[in-house]
Amino acid sequence: MKYLLCTADNTVAFLEGEPPRPGAGEIVARLTACGVCGTDALKIYNPGYAKPQRLGHECVGVVAEVGEGVTEFRSGQRIAFAHHAPDPDSYYARHGSETVDPQFKRTNIEPGGFSEFVRLSALHVQHTVVPIPDHVPDLRAVFMEPLACCLRALDRAPLMAGDTCLIVGVGAIGILFLPLLRDAGARALVCDVRPERLELARQWGALAGALASDDVPALCHAHTEGRGADLVILTALNQATFEMALRAVRDGGSLMLFGGKPGMQLALDFWPAFLREINILTSYSATPSGLRRAMQFIAEHDYPFERLISHTFSLAEAHRAFELVHHGRASKVVITPS
Repeated sequence: MKYLLCTADNTVAFLEGEPPRPGAGEIVARLTACGVCGTDALKIYNPGYAKPQRLGHECVGVVAEVGEGVTEFRSGQRIAFAHHAPDPDSYYARHGSETVDPQFKRTNIEPGGFSEFVRLSALHVQHTVVPIPDHVPDLRAVFMEPLACCLRALDRAPLMAGDTCLIVGVGAIGILFLPLLRDAGARALVCDVRPERLELARQWGALAGALASDDVPALCHAHTEGRGADLVILTALNQATFEMALRAVRDGGSLMLFGGKPGMQLALDFWPAFLREINILTSYSATPSGLRRAMQFIAEHDYPFERLISHTFSLAEAHRAFELVHHGRASKVVITPS
């Protein structure tokens, strides 16, 4: 079988090996599609990640073979799955912090999501494999993991019906927040460097938008009786967007840092943030329950998530996919086996 591995900085190897076989409690899936996440590009192009690195975790496939003792899945069944599985009985999981559980980051799918076949451990079968309803197409189901990441962020943020949220950066991830906010009864404002992304966000339910070069805090104040946004979600995070978010958020409001990369540093004038009681939050990855909730959301709503996909490449063409994501020239890229 063919698969991809990041072997060194800026290098993705196209490798061949024997298809995996499932052990007890395990599944081998034949991949049909895997979305490219921004962290895949970071693992390739950012020296802050040790190499080699497995790539790919927004996965959709078909069960090819089940191991001994697997009864909840069958050969030929369509599934979506993710890469990390926490210990549900750990201290961290019991305190609602599954994604920082040491086991979470130690686990991974073999040999990664960009592969013709993927072996899913018993832990993954128990916690991160989700059946795909018959009426959900593969290119919609591939959004399960990123949508679950957005759900995780909103779970961590104080948000009430009627609140106003500013999304900074409306690429594919920023767009995914819009139906979730609408479902929660919140209003969404958006900011981006590209006018076409603002227009797409309006089509997906954003109340209003502004270019990053505009007075974004003024937009937020104009739509909130002068208070500012209750929540600012930064999918595009740097010093400039961080400072803008601090001006756009209301007193007592929250900033959700949803992006970043190794080595990033942000300067904060602490005293005014302290006096204004600004909450600075972070959110990393998705939980097992979030994966199931995301698939349920996809199944119960008719949002055309697959229309966010701007490019599709085969495994052999994957280097082009990673370059597009790295240079910000694509909204959402999906890799298929052929």
